[in-house]
Amino acid sequence: MKKYIFILFFIGPLFLLAQENAVVTKNFRFNDGLYLSLGELQKNQPAFPINEIELNYFTNPQTSLTQVENVIYKKTNKEVDMGQVYAVSIGGVPYIQLPKKEVDKPLPTFAALKLRGKICYFTYPYYRPKKITVAAYNPLTGYPFLTGEVEREEKVIVEKMLHFETGEIIDFNTDNLLAWIQEDCHLVETIKRTPREEVDEKLFRLLLIYVDRHEVHIKSNEN
Repeated sequence: MKKYIFILFFIGPLFLLAQENAVVTKNFRFNDGLYLSLGELQKNQPAFPINEIELNYFTNPQTSLTQVENVIYKKTNKEVDMGQVYAVSIGGVPYIQLPKKEVDKPLPTFAALKLRGKICYFTYPYYRPKKITVAAYNPLTGYPFLTGEVEREEKVIVEKMLHFETGEIIDFNTDNLLAWIQEDCHLVETIKRTPREEVDEKLFRLLLIYVDRHEVHIKSNEN
């Protein structure tokens, strides 16, 4: 028995150290629960672990958006204020809360970090008004006799980047990616020497290359 206690005493701190220094790879699985801040996500320590809450939610498999109806903290049997929640992790995947103005949803809505690493990537649909021209045709001649403009909703996929070290969120495009990867001189030079249309088509692949080359780690409790 003493032998097992000694082993646990010796291995325990090493296990915790390994957890704290874990590399956030593109498929890194975070502890499930509610994160109230970026700092908690960086440490992989949710303020409300999944076993301490009752989480009522729905995830759209097509958009990877999660809507949360409510969260009950079991110890107090009270609802958690979702306005204070930064992210929710479900099945190891963190979802970042989106501003209400960005999504036309009645419930708090979260977008999955589809790529994790020093630079994270997420998307969500946005519906914007667009004017289109419509015409009424003469059934005898086949020619339009009346035209006008009507407003329709156009679906746009918004692409965003999250800097895991700073929490800054910006649009995912070539110029912004270049601004964030300046330390990778070889990749920057490759992008600059490649025609812009080709770069735009391969932009996500270039982001993957950067994330694989530049590691970011889970922060220790001392930081």
